[in-house]
This record gives sequence, C-alpha cells and structure tokens, in this order.
Amino acid sequence: MGKQQLINHLQEASSDGRLTIYMYQKWQKVNGGATVVELLEMYGSWSNVLRLAGLEQQTPRFTKKEMIQMLREAAKEHDSFNSADYRKWAMTNDAPTLTEVVIQFGSWKVALIEANLKSIISLDQKCEIIQSLLDANEEIHPLTSTAYAKWAKQNQRPSITKVVRRFGSWSQALDEIGISTRELFTEKQMMDALHEADEHLTALSPWGYEVWQKEKGNRPTLKDIQQMFGSFDVAVREMRQTANQSGGR
Repeated sequence: MGKQQLINHLQEASSDGRLTIYMYQKWQKVNGGATVVELLEMYGSWSNVLRLAGLEQQTPRFTKKEMIQMLREAAKEHDSFNSADYRKWAMTNDAPTLTEVVIQFGSWKVALIEANLKSIISLDQKCEIIQSLLDANEEIHPLTSTAYAKWAKQNQRPSITKVVRRFGSWSQALDEIGISTRELFTEKQMMDALHEADEHLTALSPWGYEVWQKEKGNRPTLKDIQQMFGSFDVAVREMRQTANQSGGR
C-alpha cells in the first residue's frame, strides 16, 4: 500500500480530526487496509501514525525535550515511579499532564524509555496486548478487567497483570486505545437482572448481587442500580412488587 493511500485511509477513518486506535480498528475491519499492528510496527507509535496523516492534536504546550526533563525530575522524587505518581506530581508542578505525555510519546511506557527511565520495551509485546484488547472488546460486553482476565486465560493472551504493567492501569489502557466500557442499562434491564439474581441467590443482598454480577458479566453493576433507584433495597422492593403484580394477572 502506498503512503498516500494509507494517509487517505487514516483520514477517512477519523472523526472531526480525531482518530483513536479503536476507531481505526472498526473502520479497517469494514474497509480493509493496514491493520493496527502493522501500523505500529511500521511507525513505532500511534502518535507517529497520526502525525503522518496530519491528525495530531493541537500544538503541545511543552516540547518533547521539556517533557523528558520533567519526567526525569518527577522520577527523582519517587522510589517506584508509575503513571499515577506522575499524574499527581504534574498537578502541582506546572508540568505536562499524563494525557499530554501519552499523546506526545504514544504511550506512558515509551515516554519512560525515551527519558531513560525504563530499560527497554518490546514493541511486539505492546502490539500483542493492544490486539488482544481489541479482540476481547469484540467478544466481551462490557469489557471489564475481571472479564478480560478470564478471557485472556482461556485464549492464551497477555494477562491482566501484563496489561496493567504496560499501560500503568486498566483504565489507562482502555483510554489510550479509545475503548469505552460504559454500558447504559434501562430500568427494565435492571429489574430483570435483579429478578435473575434473586432466583439464583439464597439471599439477595448488595454484596451477594455484586459477586453474582461479576461472575455473570453483561449485567448492571451495583452502582448502576443504586444510581437508578436511589438504593439497592428500593430497587429490590420494586422488582418484587412488579413480579407479584405480573404473577397475579
């Protein structure tokens, strides 16, 4: 594939000048062209791919050299330095945000390498993790860390531990790729989930439901239910009242 054709593909896949790895993956599956892994292997980072297509973010507040210097300064103040440490440090030191660093270098780990704060990173391993997250997202809804851990073990993919080590955290991994795990449930779906849990559990308690929901997956979380009904007890009462009325008809 020629360079201009690749640029055209990237620009077609973008939305309002924005293109995440996940957005491109969805476009590529329908339209063909170079895969995400092929692009990362060719250009080294997603920010380089965006730069090629003229889709990079607005001019950064800090140069790459300045970011490297600040990363080194932040690392001096921590015995074990991770993205969470840097995020806190940046807030009080007029430094680039973690998001700005990731946009500039392509990922948190690559930033550490370029600042000589980490020995070496395997691009092949990073590509494997990214591809695994994209594949898992096609099969698991919602894509939670617990669900991914089970899927990875069954499919012999990079473990959740490797994902977190590579990106700093589970949410940071999904944010960098552009995957949103937020799934909205209707009131009826929540009532159905409570009814299903009630039939399987000896006692329907908040803790019991939370354990059941994590095992089942693709069900409203305890927090979802509490936000919808105000409290778990109110939701259970309404579910049972509705079930009694339906049974009496």
